Amino acid sequence: MKVPALRLPAWRPSFDWLEGLGGRSALLYGLYTLVLFAIFLFANFPHGVLLQRVLGSVQLPGMRLDVGDARFAWWRGFELQRVHLGPQDPSRPAYLEATSLFVRPGLDGLFSGRPRALSVSGPLYGGTIDAQLASGDLNRATVTFDRLQLRRYPLFAELLGGGQLQGALSGVLTVESPAANAAELRAAGELELADAGLSEATVSGFPLPPLRFDAAVAKFSVQGTRVEIQELTATGPDVTLVANGQVALREPVADSVLNLKLSIAPGPEASDEIKTWLSFIPPPPRGAKPDAPRTLSGTLSKPRIR
Repeated sequence: MKVPALRLPAWRPSFDWLEGLGGRSALLYGLYTLVLFAIFLFANFPHGVLLQRVLGSVQLPGMRLDVGDARFAWWRGFELQRVHLGPQDPSRPAYLEATSLFVRPGLDGLFSGRPRALSVSGPLYGGTIDAQLASGDLNRATVTFDRLQLRRYPLFAELLGGGQLQGALSGVLTVESPAANAAELRAAGELELADAGLSEATVSGFPLPPLRFDAAVAKFSVQGTRVEIQELTATGPDVTLVANGQVALREPVADSVLNLKLSIAPGPEASDEIKTWLSFIPPPPRGAKPDAPRTLSGTLSKPRIR
């Protein structure tokens, strides 16, 4: 028996659809798909894990940096929530606390866990902060802050014996240190304090009268643990104060050693309590002018004037 032959139609693939790939519609659709892919990739990337790795590589001698959470903040970089920078002892007041800070790390070191450049900004103590940080053979940070409310800063309460310092602080601070030796830290800064006030403060166990200052200006530099105060001027209705000299930093900060030249005089609206307190300051040496500067020594917690 002869099986009839079957003839299948010949398949000839068509490539006519390739002609449309170079068209405008296809290119726009491809670009649209690529943009959506990039957006969803960034939105679902584990940014928190990556940032925790980066922060874990940051070495801060004598300090502890804690971050509660992190999220991607689009054009502002990353948002760090519940930031706490303080000493190793958790019972001590923090050096810096912020509910939210925005960080834009440099892409060159982000994925390696060793950032080379960081931009930090956000609200801080009722004001704002903007910092630029760069690392390498020379670590450098430039910090600009505007109208920080000092009454919100807890460290001053420890230095003032439970007292309160008020005022709006603005200024610029530049810090440098070689990567090979963080102890060779160098810094310089200019600070301005407006509408300042001091209340419920004590010095060596003695209460200070309330003081008001219209403005205060400070210029200083730091070399290692030595602070050089080039200018410190505070004027107000209660007291006028001018000082310069050195401060040797110690840990805790209240034990820092003072070596300052100080001129202090009552202001035009000084109360009898302020005048009485100023009368306890030792008089200048015999033959010196009444407004001759005195020497301020001792420590921040227990200063002495002679």
